[in-house]
Amino acid sequence: MARFRILLLGFGVVATLVFSNCSGSKISVTLSPSTTPTINQGGTQSITATVANDTTNAGVTWTLSGPGVLSNSSTTAVTYVAPSVLSADTSATVTATSVANTNVSATLMITIDAVFEIISTSLESGTLGVPYSGAITAGGASTPFTWAIVSGALPPGLTLSTSSGTSVSISGVPTVEGSFNFTIQVTNASGTPVTQSFTIVIAPPPSLSVATRSLANGTVGEAYSEILQAVNGTPPYSWKIISGKLPAGFSPLSSAGVISGTPTTVGTSDFSVQVTDSAKPSATATADLSLTIAPNAVNDSLLNGNYAFLVNGFDPNGHFMAAGSFVADGAGNLTNGVIDTNDPANLQLNQSFSGSYLIGLDNLGAMTFTSLGRTFALAMMADGNARIIEFDTTGAQAAGVLLKQDTSAFSATQIMGTFAFGFLGADPEGGRLGIAGEFTADGKGDLSAGQFDSDGSAGAAHAVAFSGGYSIPSVVPPNGRGTMSISVTGQGTTNYSFYVVSASELLAIEIDQVVGQSRRLVSGSILKQTGPFQASSLGASVFETTALETTAASATPQSQVGLLAAPTAGNLTISADQNSGGTLSSLSASGTYSVASNGRVTLTHSGIATPDPVLYLVGASEGFVIGSDPGVIFGFMEPQTPSPFTATALSGTYAGGSVVPTTAGATNQVDIATASGGATLSFNTEANGAGGLNPGLSSSGTYSLVSGRGVLTVDGSVAAIFYMVSPTEFWSLLTGADAAVELFQQ
Repeated sequence: MARFRILLLGFGVVATLVFSNCSGSKISVTLSPSTTPTINQGGTQSITATVANDTTNAGVTWTLSGPGVLSNSSTTAVTYVAPSVLSADTSATVTATSVANTNVSATLMITIDAVFEIISTSLESGTLGVPYSGAITAGGASTPFTWAIVSGALPPGLTLSTSSGTSVSISGVPTVEGSFNFTIQVTNASGTPVTQSFTIVIAPPPSLSVATRSLANGTVGEAYSEILQAVNGTPPYSWKIISGKLPAGFSPLSSAGVISGTPTTVGTSDFSVQVTDSAKPSATATADLSLTIAPNAVNDSLLNGNYAFLVNGFDPNGHFMAAGSFVADGAGNLTNGVIDTNDPANLQLNQSFSGSYLIGLDNLGAMTFTSLGRTFALAMMADGNARIIEFDTTGAQAAGVLLKQDTSAFSATQIMGTFAFGFLGADPEGGRLGIAGEFTADGKGDLSAGQFDSDGSAGAAHAVAFSGGYSIPSVVPPNGRGTMSISVTGQGTTNYSFYVVSASELLAIEIDQVVGQSRRLVSGSILKQTGPFQASSLGASVFETTALETTAASATPQSQVGLLAAPTAGNLTISADQNSGGTLSSLSASGTYSVASNGRVTLTHSGIATPDPVLYLVGASEGFVIGSDPGVIFGFMEPQTPSPFTATALSGTYAGGSVVPTTAGATNQVDIATASGGATLSFNTEANGAGGLNPGLSSSGTYSLVSGRGVLTVDGSVAAIFYMVSPTEFWSLLTGADAAVELFQQ
């Protein structure tokens, strides 16, 4: 018969549970240390476990209750890592449970002392005449805090804010170059002061430079036009070629920097340009450029190498998504294909395929997975990536991306560091669901310190902790396919396949079987974070969001494209355009934000939605947007390159395509857009919607561009509103009832 005995040691700190079976053998777990240790915030404590009478030598599993995290876990040992910031003393409990008999466990309580200190150790450098923003943070005690500079001085033009909180900001416009040393003192509510020395270096303003570093290829017999760009000087600029020459058939380079003509000869022309600004005295800068002219034939060579792809949308069974990889040979053939697909009626994993593709002279093309009966239309970018949509008679209407793979990243050891992710799809009830979060990958197959926010028809969940694991099996030939699991205490485990684009980017799709179960179904991108994250991590960003506003009678697509700016640390402004089922409106708001060390950003009074969404940063001014609202806002933002963004900033050829549609039957499309560099924007389009396939569409309109916001007019009506991310990228909000959003890039 079974017998249980509980032994309490160290005032209730360690409990040893002994299991005895009828034969007399006993399993027991003991921990070292055996009494309560005390460590400081940010400190670590090593713990070892001994399992007596375990003939399997299976060891233990570890769990944590309270703040902090566990790391370096094995079946016999673990390391507890205390939080780096505390406002008061606290404690955590680590539990070791026998693998051989899960009824046997032992616990260790750890006391963590808060240490009043200034956590920040350095401040970023500034630039003369350029607005500066920095922040200093303290922790380990209760507010209010009192901040002061007790020695030295800030650079002229900068001031210390008034703050009683855990952070104080330094902001302003530097007026003097140099290195400035000062000491900050913060005093807590008990009157205890601590100090920290800092240095801010104010550098001279950047010099004039040529921003254009590469030129799009041209084609024999096709009109070509590009406008050279300069930065950090005083416009207007004057351009000239100082060595080499343009290809045959081109006009001389204009003083405004326009390269134009109709090429007549195949080949690559190398030349050097010089730009002169209007300052007194004037400044000059040079750059070496090359322009390649291709033959007037199909452009199949644009698709060449290993590729991963992801599409998300709908099919006749409900929400549909697919992810996979293949090898393109540059001559129209696809090999080594593997694809995963999922919808409410069917889960298909690791399907092999081969196929073919054709890229036209305008860089629009199609690829067919022959054995699967699936075809995708694609718009190729100059870097070999593409926007894609499903374009066949299967009934699937989905949009996504096709990205070149770095095959050197096809192993778990290459996937290491902190990552942010954004997933979109359907919740267990079939309604819209968005998820965004972050985690740490150890390069060995374990995911830790995970956290996500989600929003769906059942409501929003915030800062949900999770852990998990991942693997990338070695296969021949390699395809970059891996699997991943995410586990949430009390909620179970979800499983995914992913395809490696690089060590910094993965494309993921949920692979849990949906049929007969109430399970969610999502897919999206996983991107490596580039921290550290702080208030200054937000600047000027172009953002796009989609949502589905539902009532008892209808569901209305609602999308936004606009600009999020952070004029000072902790403060934000929003200026955006919104399309709600074909009704346009403008958004303008001022609010505040707070940035956590893991890149999670909370917004207040942002104006984007009610309640406010949350951001998970990938890097400075870049990240995923996840809502808390009934419409389930979801999107992405990228940093906007500083530029005057006059009409001439939009110049050359751009490839574009739809983001994930919000409703079944919404039109998805891929486009090649050609901008005149002045006023005209033309499109070649492949579209798929409720009315079926629409190949070979073309349109043209005029546009205006003021302060980075453009308006496209076709046949006298506004067809789209777009925002410039940089001279090589813009995001467009279409004005139709589908409220579609398209992303364009050279």
